Amino acid sequence: MSEADWQAQVVQLAGMLGWRHCHTRRSIGRGRKWTTATSVIGWPDLVLWHEQQQRLLFIELKATAGRLADTQREVLLSLRAAGQEVAVWRPEDLEAIQETLAGAPLTQVR
Repeated sequence: MSEADWQAQVVQLAGMLGWRHCHTRRSIGRGRKWTTATSVIGWPDLVLWHEQQQRLLFIELKATAGRLADTQREVLLSLRAAGQEVAVWRPEDLEAIQETLAGAPLTQVR
């Protein structure tokens, strides 16, 4: 499964469970290279929030074999140090993800 397909699946599931999301989209920038419209290199793929649960999650999505870049790891660790819930979610984590989105504590961070 591609990361784009995986993201679409997570966004759909989150939406069904009352979560809202923000995704910083990639675009072609100067020099015809892929870039994102954020000032933070390594920013997570999704920010999810749920008003009734009063929760805010920062999620990096990876395919099964995907690896975190050092900048991604640094941002996730910084967000966690600031008291935020952060995780790296992969397709094989779907059951734990469903539990988290349904209100269970976020315990899986890789």
